[in-house]
Amino acid sequence: MIEQITLRNFLSFRDEEKFDFTASMEKPKKEYSFMKWFEEMNKKKILKAQFLFGNNATGKSNFLHAIAMITNIICMKRTSKTAKEYRLRDTFFKLSSATINQPSDIKVVFHINKIRYTYEVEYNDNTILNEYLERQDGSKKPVRIFERNFDKEKDIVTINYPSKNISLSSQSVINESVIKNTSVISVYDEKNIESEDLKNVYTYFSHIGIFDNLEDLDLATMLDERKDKDLLKEILLDLLNDLGSNIIDYKIKKFKIKIGEREKNILKMALGEDVFNEEYAERTISKVEFAHPADLPEGRGWLSEDEESEGTINMIKLIIILYDASRRKAPIIIDDCAVGIHRETFGRIIQFFLAVSSNIQFIMSSQQLSIMEMKGFRRDTVRFFDKDRQTGVTSCQSIDLRKYHKNLSILNAYLNNSFGCLPASPPLEEWIVKLEEHYKAKINQQ
Repeated sequence: MIEQITLRNFLSFRDEEKFDFTASMEKPKKEYSFMKWFEEMNKKKILKAQFLFGNNATGKSNFLHAIAMITNIICMKRTSKTAKEYRLRDTFFKLSSATINQPSDIKVVFHINKIRYTYEVEYNDNTILNEYLERQDGSKKPVRIFERNFDKEKDIVTINYPSKNISLSSQSVINESVIKNTSVISVYDEKNIESEDLKNVYTYFSHIGIFDNLEDLDLATMLDERKDKDLLKEILLDLLNDLGSNIIDYKIKKFKIKIGEREKNILKMALGEDVFNEEYAERTISKVEFAHPADLPEGRGWLSEDEESEGTINMIKLIIILYDASRRKAPIIIDDCAVGIHRETFGRIIQFFLAVSSNIQFIMSSQQLSIMEMKGFRRDTVRFFDKDRQTGVTSCQSIDLRKYHKNLSILNAYLNNSFGCLPASPPLEEWIVKLEEHYKAKINQQ
């Protein structure tokens, strides 16, 4: 589980910004003590859920991109210095002469199997300049597994192994495989490299699920192409019933796409007959249909997923993602989550996740402000993002629990701009005048 992430010169994070995911001393209300918001690992209480709020373009997605970036660096073995598909993305802050073309830095502290790891990487210009991995067992002092540097003048990578935790033979394989844009961990191969630490870190980050938004996911694929679809169906239908839905069953229907003769000829000419036959000749699409109680002979009627509400479909997708995360023990990152899902329903879904999951995290950004008034909501799970309009620099803050009593509404405080995250719009009187005298006047110009 991730304890802490630190960013510097990464996209809109110009200055060093530290995100700490450890729980505060806040105690839940008695009736919600069943909600297990954190896991205790190496004497640290790590929160299982994080909610990111803020106006559009304040940096919420950039924070999630940082997790995606470090996952890419750790897991993608780059075998070429020049190939486009292997290039490291430039992520430096582009609105200041002091940071342009300077290194980006990401540091993450996380826990795996009672081991506390620290990994840091510094990179720019398609080059990993520095990286290291440290391991800490319990209360013992951290030991450095490896440290790697890049000599720009000599164009060589040097790797040191201070703790000797990696065998000489494995060190040799690593040294031969690492090039300037390749991380040490990404070359891990269980057949050729024996290292508990590299295996732990590589496996953990390779299992992280990152979703830009729920709308882009194909529901039929999520439900159908899996070994445990019967178990998922049982749990999903039970949970939908407990959430107040009247969906009582679902099925996957496959439709064959018919292509007219004229279209066939055009596609064959453009793609070639072999490619056409492979991709289009037997092309089908899958759709989910849901059964509802109905005054019909069968006692039920069927609606396609296109006939269900956006909130219902997003609710089902979110449940599936959290179910998968709990089964696989994999962290989940979702951008722009909870669209159209009722606050009470969303709260129950989070309670489901907290109850069935262990040693994993769910991090999401959202504009659904009602989440802050979800029953049993824990205030130290919130991060508020803001961006300076003059500099374009993102800042982030958590809630000062000494300032906000647990009975005070965080949502009201947010709407009163206590956290500086609201759009910087003109006052209402000025806005009304501008609508009439500026925008309307310009549009109506002859």
